[in-house]
Amino acid sequence: MIVRHSVDLPIATVPLNPVLRGKELVSPSDGMGFTAYEIVLTSTRGQQSDSELWSGGEGWTSNHMYYCISGSGICSLVDGREFEVAPDVFMAFSSTVSVKITVTSEDRMRLFCVYCNDDSPSCDRVVVRSLSEIIGTDRDVHWGGGNSRRFLLRDDKFPITVNNTSVRADAEKRFPMWYKHHKEAAYFIKGNMKYVWEEGEEEAEFHPDGTTFVMDKNDPHHVVPKEESIAVCAFFPSLAGNEKHVFSGGYSVYGAA
Repeated sequence: MIVRHSVDLPIATVPLNPVLRGKELVSPSDGMGFTAYEIVLTSTRGQQSDSELWSGGEGWTSNHMYYCISGSGICSLVDGREFEVAPDVFMAFSSTVSVKITVTSEDRMRLFCVYCNDDSPSCDRVVVRSLSEIIGTDRDVHWGGGNSRRFLLRDDKFPITVNNTSVRADAEKRFPMWYKHHKEAAYFIKGNMKYVWEEGEEEAEFHPDGTTFVMDKNDPHHVVPKEESIAVCAFFPSLAGNEKHVFSGGYSVYGAA
């Protein structure tokens, strides 16, 4: 398992945006099937280059996806469509879809950005969903220790799943999990908890500025919550939609993709 705290993360140039720089959460060298960054767009009072993010279109080969952690703005497509960007709004686009995300508020915008290879570049795909649209639907799955709100599933025709995942507060509880058939990265943005792996020999606690746990070796691990916590999670390959954990002894395993 790779653990990255935001305060220590390498700074990387954002794809297609050479003037933007972000915190690298999942590196190409991690072998996860996707890369991920936290990108901060500043108020429009600053330089224009710091307030806009461009992605997709001619020459682009990756699906590109964005989860708004905080702030607000507008996502504009070249075909004239526009989407409001606000906290807990998720947007996914295939490689051929060109978008511009612009911050419109006085506050900065924090974006969790994910990129993965587009296996169907001739097909334009656009998914925009808010967390409030998912809560209470079949995409709101109680995974065993909280709720997994799934913005993308296999039927959406993207190779990865992106979730907003809550972990309930239970200081006496350990949740043993093992993704044998998936690679997972969990970026914790709220709460207090720790991960334990290597049969208890390794552990790491959540950092208040954000912590990424990268299960690059399909690591069996325990999630140990100290208070209610929130993570943005990415799975490769994508989930079918109804996967949940069963904690009846040993590690809980999701089925083959």
